[in-house]
Amino acid sequence: MVRKSKEDAEKTRQAVLEAALDVFSEKGYAKTTFDEIAARAGFTKGAVYWYFRNKADLVAALIIEYMQRKEMQVSQVITEGCHLDDLCKCFQMWAQLSQNDLRYAKFNKFILCQMEWSESVLTRVDKSLLELKNFHLEKINKILVVCEKNGELKEGVDIDKVTHIIIASYMGIMFSALSKRFDYDAVEMVQMGLGYLIDGIRK
Repeated sequence: MVRKSKEDAEKTRQAVLEAALDVFSEKGYAKTTFDEIAARAGFTKGAVYWYFRNKADLVAALIIEYMQRKEMQVSQVITEGCHLDDLCKCFQMWAQLSQNDLRYAKFNKFILCQMEWSESVLTRVDKSLLELKNFHLEKINKILVVCEKNGELKEGVDIDKVTHIIIASYMGIMFSALSKRFDYDAVEMVQMGLGYLIDGIRK
């Protein structure tokens, strides 16, 4: 009975998160209310407050959930003997998800294009954002270190700086694609852009 109760509680929590993502992606963070999230999820506002104290808690939970999804996907692509081409595969896979997976696309569009990052919000979700940032940086850095040991990189490549350049390039491409700034295929642009970048450090 206890197990069923926990399962039901997790289903309710997930339903609230899904509803929050829907409303956030439609209205943005600032204009979304707990009442709207509760109504979309089919629960009372009190039920939402049972799981999340405020909207910042909801954003933090969404970041963690999608970060965990990425971690699972990365583990399927990257092996211990990783190469520069594996790095390209990961980013292409993430770009593909942003085009073909509705939930993933909504999350990316909300975080990159529709989230109002005020100082108070940043303070509340800072830990989750740091974990998300570190997740990407650590994965890329790990691959580049292995590639350097395998002799795949040019002499004198600054791995830390290249790691940040790769992340910035990917996020810039995805922001432009998701916000409809430019009309291009995000997967193709990621493949081309990061391909040029990686070829520049390849030995």
